[in-house]
Amino acid sequence: MTGIAAKYAKSYSIALKAGLEYRVNFYFSVAAAAAPVIIQTALWIALYGQDPGASLFGFTFPQMVAYTVIAQLVSRLVRTGFEYDINNDIRTGSLDRYLVKPVSYFSFRFFAFLGDKTVHSAVTGALLAGAVAVLSLVLGFTLVPVRVLLFLAALALAFALNFLIFWCVSLAGFWLTEIGFLFEAARIVIIAASGGIFPLAVFGPAGEALLGTLPFRFTIQFPAELLLGRVRDGGAGRGFLLATLWIAALFGLSRLLWARGVRRFAAVGS
Repeated sequence: MTGIAAKYAKSYSIALKAGLEYRVNFYFSVAAAAAPVIIQTALWIALYGQDPGASLFGFTFPQMVAYTVIAQLVSRLVRTGFEYDINNDIRTGSLDRYLVKPVSYFSFRFFAFLGDKTVHSAVTGALLAGAVAVLSLVLGFTLVPVRVLLFLAALALAFALNFLIFWCVSLAGFWLTEIGFLFEAARIVIIAASGGIFPLAVFGPAGEALLGTLPFRFTIQFPAELLLGRVRDGGAGRGFLLATLWIAALFGLSRLLWARGVRRFAAVGS
C-alpha cells in the first residue's frame, strides 16, 4: 500500500473504530426512525380511508406504506454528521494542522465518512432487508433481483451526493461563525426536497418536475423508487446520468468554495 493510500486507510480505520465504540447512539437514532414511519402510516390510513384500491399521488396504499418505510431507512443510510467537525476545525483554527500536512482534507473527511458509515450501513442495511421481507409478506411487495442491483448502485451515488451537498454547506463556516442552525435548516429542507418525508408527487406536477431535476431527489426518492419498481421507460438510465452530472457539478463547486474559503481562512489567521 502506498503512503497516500495508507493515510486515507488510517482515516477510514479510525472512523470505523469510532463507529463501533459509539454504536449505542446509533441504535437510538435508528429506533427514533420508527416514530415518523408510524405517524406517516397512520396519516396514510386516514387519507386512503376504507378503499384499499384507492390511489393517491400515483401510489396505492401498499405502495405508499412501502415507500414510507424504505425512504425513512434510506435517509438514515445516507445521513451525514461530519459537517459539525468541519465547522469546529474552521472555527477553532484546528484546520491549520491539516493544511500544513501532506494530506487532502477533502479525502481525509471522505474516508472518515466512509469508515463511520460502514457500521451504520451494515445495521441499517440489515433493518432494510428485514423491512422489505416483512413488506413482501404483509403488503404483497414483490422483490426483483434487478431492482436490488439498481437500488445498490443508486445508493452508492446517494452517498457521494449527500457527502458533497453537506461538504459544500459546511464550507459556509469560512464566512459564518456559528452555523449549527444552518446545518439543521439545510437538513430539513433537503430531506423534504429529496422525498424523505413524502413522495415529491405531493408537491404537484410542476413541483415534482422541478425537484426531480435537483440533486436531492437522488439521495432518497430515486433509490427507493428503483427498489419499488416505479422507475420505468428509461427513467433509470436518465436518473443515473443526471445523478452523475450532479456529482461532477457539486465536486467542482466544492473545489471552488474550498479554494476561496482557505484563502480567507489564511488571511484572517495571519
